[in-house]
Amino acid sequence: MFNIEIVEKDNLKILGLLVRYKRVLLGFSLRDLGEITNISHTLISNFERGLMIPNKDTIKDIFIVLKLDFYDNQEMTSEFNRLYKKIFKHLVYYEYEEAGVLIIEIEKNKGIYNNSAVVVNFTIIRLLFYVLTNTKTDELQRIMKEFEVVIDFFSDNQKQLFYFIQGLEYLNKEFYKESRQFFEKALEIGDHKVDLLINEHYVISLSKSNKFVDSREIANKCILEYESKTNYVRAMRLRTRIAHDFIRIHKFEEAKEIYNFVNDYSIKYKIKDLENRCNTRLAQIAVIQNKYELANEYLKKVTPEFSKMYHYLMFDLFVYYKDNKKLLEYYKSTMSKDWVKKHKKSYNFFKLIIMRNIDGYMDKAEYERLLLNQIDIAIKSDDAEMLEVSSKHLMNFYKSERKYKKGLEISEHLLHYLKNGV
Repeated sequence: MFNIEIVEKDNLKILGLLVRYKRVLLGFSLRDLGEITNISHTLISNFERGLMIPNKDTIKDIFIVLKLDFYDNQEMTSEFNRLYKKIFKHLVYYEYEEAGVLIIEIEKNKGIYNNSAVVVNFTIIRLLFYVLTNTKTDELQRIMKEFEVVIDFFSDNQKQLFYFIQGLEYLNKEFYKESRQFFEKALEIGDHKVDLLINEHYVISLSKSNKFVDSREIANKCILEYESKTNYVRAMRLRTRIAHDFIRIHKFEEAKEIYNFVNDYSIKYKIKDLENRCNTRLAQIAVIQNKYELANEYLKKVTPEFSKMYHYLMFDLFVYYKDNKKLLEYYKSTMSKDWVKKHKKSYNFFKLIIMRNIDGYMDKAEYERLLLNQIDIAIKSDDAEMLEVSSKHLMNFYKSERKYKKGLEISEHLLHYLKNGV
């Protein structure tokens, strides 16, 4: 199913870009390099632009002059190909720990793989691991930018995976419109071996923007196909996405039925990630239904800091119990975390909670500014849920301040978005 062919020809094209980069860095013109290597400057130019591929001896001659390493050991290539396929299969089957072990193994040979015929696939499999696991690395953005400009030299399979990676990166940043655009570009290439994994994440980007009908239709098809391939964990994850959509349209009993079903599966097979997901969302339903004691019981079963939603719900519980001391302690602890400082929506959201609920913390001008900023972020990222929550808080604020015209404008903008998606 997931036996992706590794195309050496398309990998070799990228070596031309390494040549161009190092040639310019050393101050050589094409003619200079041609004279030194005794190779036609036209051939070198065509190699750099990916229009043709010299034989390996010619590539070696160019690399020697530019002091670039070039590795073409067949044993090394075969070993990488074997590891690539194993990593990809682990990623598809949500076996991220196993994939991570092999990623560490191939990264030990980074210097070799980056100067060999497998350079593109080496880069793609690492990027795919990082974005699927939402692992932040210093070099992630740099690598993506470097390879973005040479995507025309990729094979169709490499292009599809790279578009998928770009979509995942936008999804992790919660820019849902952009993520959909890249997922759609990846799906246009149409390699069914990869389409299923792409569609799973496409479902999330659709759901986040209130495109529930399309989201559910694709999710149900993916669930059937995943289960036919005994990939039950990903099928269960998609079920939780459908359940989340039910929460958004207030079909709570349907949502609870799905979460309880998935939760039973996750407990039986000891899949803590799924168990945390289900208990967090069951707690959310309980909060919406004003069953705070029940919500507290669900959250006790969740590994702390499982998700942003976990923190949102903890704030709700402290507010409900009117425990301002613990609320402030939790606020200060949460706001000091790196992920909160980097995540503007959550940072604003937590600050707004404190301003609404703790005497002496309300600054009306700042409160209005933060809500307007939340709405602006939500619109730009196509985050329907955040837009709805922030708009309703702002409408309530304008109502309390007797600014009815402003409140009406916000209401009309929200209704327009919910109806038209813009």
